[in-house]
Amino acid sequence: MLLHALKLLSLLLLSLLASISHGSESNTDNLTPVSLQLIWKHQFQFAGYYVAKHKGFYQRAGLDVSIHEFENDEDPVATVLSGKRDFALGRSTILAQRINGARITALLATFQSSPLMLLTTTASGISKPADLRGKRIMMTSDAKKQVELLAMLHQSGITEADFERQNHSFDINDLIDGNTDAMASYLSNEPFQLMKKGVGYTMIRPEKFGFSMYSDLLFTSDTLLHEKPELVEAFRQATIEGWRYAFSHIEETADLILAEYNSQNRSKEALVYEGEQLATLAFDQEGRFGSISEEKLNAISQLYLLFNLIPSDYTIGNFIYQPKDNNRLSLNHREQQFLANNPTFKVCGDPLWEPYSQLTFNRYEGVIPDYLQLISERTGLQFETITSQVWSQSIAAMKAAKCDIIAGAMQTPNRAQYMQFSHPYLSMPAVLAVRSDTPADMPLQEIFSHPVAIIEESAFIEIIRGRIPDANIVPVASVTDGLKRIQSGEVFALLNTPDGLSSAISQRQLSGIKVIDQVRDTWDISVAINRTYQDTPLLSIINKAINSITPAERDEIRNRWIRITFEHETDYSLLWRFVSIISIVLLFLIYRYRLIHMHNQQLREIARHDQLTGLYNRRMLNDALTDSIEISRRYKRPFSIVFFDLDNFKEINDRFGHNEGDRVLKVVADILHSNCRLSDHYGRWGGEEFLIVLPESTLKDAQSSAEKLRLAIEKHDFTFSPSTQITGSFGVTQFEPGDTINSVIDRADQALYRAKSSGKNRVCKAQGNQRKTVAELQENH
Repeated sequence: MLLHALKLLSLLLLSLLASISHGSESNTDNLTPVSLQLIWKHQFQFAGYYVAKHKGFYQRAGLDVSIHEFENDEDPVATVLSGKRDFALGRSTILAQRINGARITALLATFQSSPLMLLTTTASGISKPADLRGKRIMMTSDAKKQVELLAMLHQSGITEADFERQNHSFDINDLIDGNTDAMASYLSNEPFQLMKKGVGYTMIRPEKFGFSMYSDLLFTSDTLLHEKPELVEAFRQATIEGWRYAFSHIEETADLILAEYNSQNRSKEALVYEGEQLATLAFDQEGRFGSISEEKLNAISQLYLLFNLIPSDYTIGNFIYQPKDNNRLSLNHREQQFLANNPTFKVCGDPLWEPYSQLTFNRYEGVIPDYLQLISERTGLQFETITSQVWSQSIAAMKAAKCDIIAGAMQTPNRAQYMQFSHPYLSMPAVLAVRSDTPADMPLQEIFSHPVAIIEESAFIEIIRGRIPDANIVPVASVTDGLKRIQSGEVFALLNTPDGLSSAISQRQLSGIKVIDQVRDTWDISVAINRTYQDTPLLSIINKAINSITPAERDEIRNRWIRITFEHETDYSLLWRFVSIISIVLLFLIYRYRLIHMHNQQLREIARHDQLTGLYNRRMLNDALTDSIEISRRYKRPFSIVFFDLDNFKEINDRFGHNEGDRVLKVVADILHSNCRLSDHYGRWGGEEFLIVLPESTLKDAQSSAEKLRLAIEKHDFTFSPSTQITGSFGVTQFEPGDTINSVIDRADQALYRAKSSGKNRVCKAQGNQRKTVAELQENH
């Protein structure tokens, strides 16, 4: 029987393997073959293309990309126009070829400034272009196309007749040994070789003398762009994604090059150096990758005219690629006019909150900046990066109106005084990092009796102060700072997000720390806009963009920064030789996939629901309010809200313990389930506060619903011993024209406060958006 079962299992596994192999071949067959020609040998200079291929960015775009290393002196433009390659890289001189009739379009500029320069040794005494008169200079055979070098020399009065041009040997020892006086080099390569040999050097860079050129322009033929515009755009976007990842993960990318593309036998140290140097050249002043300016192209064209590379009556034409704006939003006239008059906005962010936001090479990157990039693509909004050293500096800049926008911030009453907030687009649980020997069920009140680190100017300082007035909070500059203080014993815990803590712990290889979930609240991230724009349509434009972001796009952003590994091709022919081993591996992978799938489902649920009660969290309630406001404005339909909290809840926690307090909150959730309509949206706002959104309800309807709920809580037996009655205080208001989320909640909150101050266990209502409340107290006995 056992042997028979094993045979059946083997047949099943072989069938599974065959179906997987066939499915993989089908997936490859469904991809469109695309070829790319490089302009030199494999190195970090082309890392974005390697990453896009091996991380599956091209595959997700439906492309099977082959990358071809430079092998001879073939012109890349001719290679593309002949159809031998679909895409190629070229120097800025491809612009001259375009002007002279080559039907090509530039898709992006990999480097905003060329890394090309002249390299000399310190011992030579050559430190400026004028010193090269009568000297020997090694240049490549296409030196005439390296206009920036010749222009720099010409500016110092040195023509090609004033120096000896030598063929390039690509051997740094020729410079060291004095076989040449200067060598055309890349700042990302040859200086490293001299540095390793202990040889002093000088870089004579054209950019320093006013000759800034693009480098490594990705281009294609006009024919391919006309016939397959979707393919071109897919390739371009996947390439940009690859480059952004490569520059954000330089060491990881260097490992990929070592494993797959190291035809020049470079060391990892050399590749990392190259990546770090090139990253400083890759982004424009607004932190964008790949941008091409027509103004800069015109300046470059003037150089080509000087060297007789183009005719005097030249025109650039449609050289710069213009992607179709299929994802652009439909904006009304007022919104369009606002964008036309306000082209650029200053953006601040958190420089130290990996993986959500971090400052790299003077640009913010991570989950939050990627959402802002989507907003930019949807709306046409342009952003200028304002850098800071710590989060508190960004908040200070916002208060001083030195920033127009903070890409990701949490809404609080205090912040609402100087910022407006968009709909939340991201929600993460708030958790605590503690030492490994800390009990996981320690009550929150007890935790905050010890020093607890929170990022300075974090919204949770205000939230925790409201919940635990005597909390011992220690503001810190960064997650890493807080974790180190836990290790040293300066603080007891650090409040942050699971991914933020995990990233810092793994990157700094910290030990003896674990994460516990006792806060039971969420970080609900919105775009914050300076109050100076409160009378403009900027907020509505951003909200439209946020509403347009799809679940697939959200998952893609999360996977890009939080859970991603290199993908490698698999040789399926080997599977049949090692079927028993691979079968086990496959079964494990299937099991692991199921676990990951379940985990992702859990994450989505966590993002929508309060972890303790299972009710909607603040993010979902904000969404419900947004939808209700839009429906009310469009169709003139009423809706109201009920805002309530539990009376004397702190005493319950203090007297019976936090576990009993949690049980009370869960029971209240059950009461809500039993007493709210199916059409109502209700959830936990935070702590012991709850919010109900009642569609199609007038103020009178909402007041009746609140009174019904008040009685249900008052009469419920919470089974405390000795007996303790649980009650709630309620504030009710109806949405009025001109209301915002903030104003309607604020009005309900004022009514709730009056219910508290008038004896508790009662319902107060407020009317109108003029902020004058009309109380109708109901005595309850």
